[in-house]
Amino acid sequence: LLKRIKDIRKGDVQIDTEQNIKQEQMLSEFRMEIMTILLKLVDRDATSIDKLKEISQDLLRFKMTISNEVMRMLMLPQATSGKKQQPTGDCSECDALKDISFKIENLVACADKEEGEDAQEPEADAEAAAPAEDGSSDKAAPGEVCMPPAMYAMDLISVNELIDTEIRDLYNNIVTKTDEEERQKLFKKLDDFKSLRETIDDMITKLMSQTDEEKLKKLVTRSLGRVNTELKTKLSDCQAQCGPGGCESCAADVLYDAIAKMNDYKTFFNNTDDEEAKKEFVRTDMIKYINDNNNEAREILIKKATEGAIDECEQEKSDIYKMTKAPMWMLVNTTIFSGVDELEVMVDAMITQLEELLKQYCGSDEVAPGPVDGDDGPNCEWEEYEQTKEYLIKVDEIIQESLFKAKDDSAQMTALLGFVDIQGLYDKRVKKLFEDELVCPDEVKMIKKEYMSQLNKCMAEFMNGKLKFSEMSRLQRISCTKELRNAMESRMGKLLQAELEKSLNEIEVASEANAIKSA
Repeated sequence: LLKRIKDIRKGDVQIDTEQNIKQEQMLSEFRMEIMTILLKLVDRDATSIDKLKEISQDLLRFKMTISNEVMRMLMLPQATSGKKQQPTGDCSECDALKDISFKIENLVACADKEEGEDAQEPEADAEAAAPAEDGSSDKAAPGEVCMPPAMYAMDLISVNELIDTEIRDLYNNIVTKTDEEERQKLFKKLDDFKSLRETIDDMITKLMSQTDEEKLKKLVTRSLGRVNTELKTKLSDCQAQCGPGGCESCAADVLYDAIAKMNDYKTFFNNTDDEEAKKEFVRTDMIKYINDNNNEAREILIKKATEGAIDECEQEKSDIYKMTKAPMWMLVNTTIFSGVDELEVMVDAMITQLEELLKQYCGSDEVAPGPVDGDDGPNCEWEEYEQTKEYLIKVDEIIQESLFKAKDDSAQMTALLGFVDIQGLYDKRVKKLFEDELVCPDEVKMIKKEYMSQLNKCMAEFMNGKLKFSEMSRLQRISCTKELRNAMESRMGKLLQAELEKSLNEIEVASEANAIKSA
């Protein structure tokens, strides 16, 4: 595996960039899984029965992972010359628009300053701009470096020079393009730049005929405000189409990856008629993807807890992980409780929602803040869901190890001890909830009235001295515990649904807030 990964990175192994095979990424993940298993094998207690069982389970899971990956590659479509490429991150075509947008925004910000915040002298401006020219990554914010109002017209003339260069390049591109769709896009851009140039020309004429500084400022703020907003929108659309490299937001990396995954699912749907295979593929891949995101989000939270603060990039990633987690779990839920038609609709809806989020994060407008923890109290539904999942794992262990394959009466005692462990988990959780002043009363009610009641029933049944465990059928052994498990699974489904609806509502509110702000 190491040799293959090195050969790919050095370019000794040719890879097909048109297909989303992710060879290096997947091989690296397999290598980490193998290393984890090897480390367990060299542990001091590796020869113990419990440890061997754990390693056996790890090997089985790894085998299943390999099988799923083989199936994924087999179902990838054959590469075609007309296949639509994923964005590469090269946003050079947006550079001119970015420069023009910045100059207009800077001019409006300078003109909008109060009288006491007048622009710096040109000499000071030159000194402030010098570091950026020397290659520094620090760029002055709009309104920080300003020319006197009398020089506003000269600023706009430099903008027109940029527009003229872009118009010339567009004409050259149109001449060389043969694809009609590409030509129409270029013609649309050409018309937009021509219209912008006419607006700037009119503005230059008005500024040249005016000498009063206050009137010059008012002319710029009133006439160029709308132009500034339109340019920001066009720049946002341009950057959103050319990959995360063109977007300054760190959330874009996460969103582009999620969109690519949804497109992978659509491709898989088109290449198989097996409905169960479609649902299984999405379910297993999505759960793994969510777990990976959760791990990254957890690392950010750990850093915030240990260091006291995180940077803006990490905060954006944390917010987008929270926004997308619930809809992704809803997608998993769809693979379990719905048909393939609903699944395909859900994938399309996910792409639409992710693209909307992408426009928000890659645009110039401020993004609505993500879900905030702490001030609004605990997330009762999600905490109860995670806690119930722990109970369910323990119940499954009892069913598998003591009830399903019971060979003698000793399995009865093993099951009873497992029930005692579950009772301990319930008691510990109830104690914690009461210590937190019972802010999540529904969870306490479920534990006391539903889970504990059924658990006590099962324990009483298994402690019956007349019971001959080895003579019972498998159905008889499992029936009581199965009812407890069903109650937990039913509750988890309701909790997940509530959490999904809550998160989707938060996303909808954030989208509406941005729409109002843009208007």
